[in-house]
This record gives sequence, C-alpha cells and structure tokens, in this order.
Amino acid sequence: MNHNARATIEEFSMLAQGDTVAAAVSGGADSVALLDFLCAQLDLGLTVRACHLNHCLRGEESDRDEQLVRTMCAQYGVALDVRRVDVRALAHTRGLSLETAAREARYAFFEEVARTHGCKIATAHTLSDAAETVVLNLARGTGIVGLCGIPPVRGDIVRPLIGCTRAQTEAYCAAHGLCYVTDSTNLTDSCTRNHIRHNILPQLFRVNPGALEAVGRMTAALRRDADYLSGAAREAGARAARGEGYDLGALRALHPALRARVIAALLEGGGAERSAQRIASIDAMLEGGRRRVMQVGPSLYVVADGGLLCLERRKKTPLEPIEPRLLRREAIDGARISLGDGKAVEFSVVNCADYEIFDNNGGRLLKNAADYDKIDNSIFLRSRQAGDRIQPAGRGCTKLLKKLYSEMGAADRERLCVLADENGVFFAEGVGVDERVRVDKATTHIMLIAFAHDGADGRMAPEEETA
Repeated sequence: MNHNARATIEEFSMLAQGDTVAAAVSGGADSVALLDFLCAQLDLGLTVRACHLNHCLRGEESDRDEQLVRTMCAQYGVALDVRRVDVRALAHTRGLSLETAAREARYAFFEEVARTHGCKIATAHTLSDAAETVVLNLARGTGIVGLCGIPPVRGDIVRPLIGCTRAQTEAYCAAHGLCYVTDSTNLTDSCTRNHIRHNILPQLFRVNPGALEAVGRMTAALRRDADYLSGAAREAGARAARGEGYDLGALRALHPALRARVIAALLEGGGAERSAQRIASIDAMLEGGRRRVMQVGPSLYVVADGGLLCLERRKKTPLEPIEPRLLRREAIDGARISLGDGKAVEFSVVNCADYEIFDNNGGRLLKNAADYDKIDNSIFLRSRQAGDRIQPAGRGCTKLLKKLYSEMGAADRERLCVLADENGVFFAEGVGVDERVRVDKATTHIMLIAFAHDGADGRMAPEEETA
C-alpha cells in the first residue's frame, strides 16, 4: 500500500512539501490506514489534521466510531474537527435518499474544513470504491466521465489510496497493529453500493481475478481520453463562438462527441443542469430554420434563432394558475375551454372503430388520447397541485408531477393543463395520459385532448419546447 499510495501522490501532484492536509477519518480500515500513512510521510513535511462527520444514523455504533477517531488522533497528536449531523432528518427535510444526504453533508463539512484551515482534504477512497462506482454508473447508462470512476483529485479533495485495494488497506492495518471499526450497515445489501460490492464484483473476479487492477487501467485510459476530448471541445467551441453564443452551422459540422460537450459547456456556463436527455434535445434544435426555444432553468432558456445558439435570461412575472373548472364526462364531447393567455383546450370523443387508432395513428397522438370509459363522471380541469402524481402511459413508474416537470424543464408550469377525476390525475399537458386510462385493444371510446389558439381554428403549433 505504501508504494501505491506514494506513487499516486506523485503522479497527480496531490501534496507538495509543507502542505497542510486533513484526513477524513470515519474509523474504518481505509481511513485509519490513510491517517497513519500520512503521518508517516515525514520527508514531505506535512501538517496533518483529521476531520470526522458523525452521521448519527447508527446510535451507539456511530458514537463508538467517533470515539475511536478521537482516541487515535489524540495518540497521534493530530488536531481533529468533528461534526454531528442528523442525516436522517436532513434526508427527510430535503427529500433525499440517506446515501445522497450523507454524501452532501460530508462534502459540505469537508469544504468548510478546507476553507477554515486553508488545507487539502484527503479522503480514503480506494480502487475498490472506484470499481463499485464504475459498475454503478455503467448500470445508470453513463457516458465516458462516469466510467472514469472516482477522480484522484477534485479541487481541494485528494485521494492518495485510489490506486490501492481494500484488501491492501486492511493488510496495512494488520501489519501496523492499527485498530479500526466496521460499519454494520456495510455488511447488508440495504444500499445499492453494498449490493454491488457483495454480489456483482465477486462475479467479475470469477471472470478475472485481477478485475480491480483492470478497472484501474481502464479508468486511467478513459481519463486521458476524456481530458483530450474536453480540450478538443473547448477549441471547437472557441472556433464556433459568435458573440454570446455559437454559430449553428459550425455546431452542426462538429463531430457529435464534440458537439455534445460544447452544448454541455453552454449549459454549465449558465448554471443549468447538464443531462444526456437535455443535451440530446438541444442537439435536435440545431436542425431546421425556425426559431426554437427550450427552458433549462428558472428564467433561463436555450434559443436557436438567426443562425445562433445561445442562452437567454428572461425576467419572469408570476403567472396565475389556470382557473379550476368542473366538467361532466357526458358533456365533454365538443367542449372547448379557454385557458387564458390565448390558449384553449378542446375535447372530442370518438368511436374506436371509426378512429382506426391502431392502424393509422402514431404515439404522439396517442399521448393525448384517453380511454373515455375509464374516466369518472366528474372531471377537474386545473393547474398542477402539490402532491399530484402520474404514471405516464408505458413508463412503468409513478412520479410526482412536480418532479416530471422539473426533469422536462417545463416552462410556465402554472399554466400547464392538468385533468383529474376522483381517482387522481389522468392527464398532464406535456406528459400525456396516465397508464390508468391508456388506450388499449379493449378500448371502445376515445377522448382526444388538443390545445389550440383561443379564438382560432386548428391545433396550436407551439414555438417553445421544454426538456
């Protein structure tokens, strides 16, 4: 472990002579080995500190871990920063998983320690952790950056053990007589990472006993490739830049790998979330001559117009929600309801046999088509309300409508039409119908929902899209 860790520090220039570094010590084997290792690097003249976050998740066991870290730091003469955070309460308040809440709490603490003491933070992530991250990101359908695993250096965070395996850190502790604790939750499959550790990685070892080292070589190669592509994308973006945006023709001429990175940089520059879906939607905007607009954040829009792709910030005035209305199912056929702002919604009910829906109509039209006979008699037309949930037809999962609109980057959400009956939401504008009222082979009557210009004939042809 000593050789691997020292080589990693030198390869990535993690620590310089005389640096102050705070080891993040949980009390487990990896972090205990890290603290002992850093204290032993006398030739670097490091000032070594430590920090410990008590997540307050395991009662007495969490307190035991904290006490072990306090005792160890006292023995080593190392200054220690400790913080206690009720991660369960934090997760509940912010609507996060325990894993995500714990991670956010840790890194917020690390950032504060680094800022307070003007130091770097050394975490005890190992090659084993990196392999778990690669498998997790692979399952999520990540791009090249996700397959790079855990970066050895990120800002003030350094990871000297990223080239060492968990077995090596445990062997180091045994060789140096170091005591450590084991988090009991690590022995269960209660979280995704543990499931990967206990069930998936062992299968990789059956294929290749040196799988961890192979992952290390792969991530190193991918980091080089990602670094090259990022540099090439910066150069391509600089060539395509025109004023405050990018020339559409120059963007279209780029290789898709570079174009996606230029679009990602545009989003990041505006503080907007970059996701594969959003980047693909913006990429599609590059084709065609008409003006295209997509909201990507509060008051933030990507605009393709006049041969230019750029970000626009618009001052938004609060919108009034749609005036709620109670409609009767038996009177819905032919109804046209004004929604205000020059927009109306139209309803029609047709016989399935006449409609020939399965032979002549595509998925886009089916998205706004509901099985009329599956809807209760009372239909409520309104804006989204807190707690509204919908299972978009064919998606196989139910989500809060608020979250779906957020994922879509939907503009003017208070003005989007929602239809509900006694059983809940069965249609949301931009999302489509709920699985509960989905048209299928047994459908006999179909209710079609269309949006039109108020006071004009024909369907709306909206210029603005969301993603």
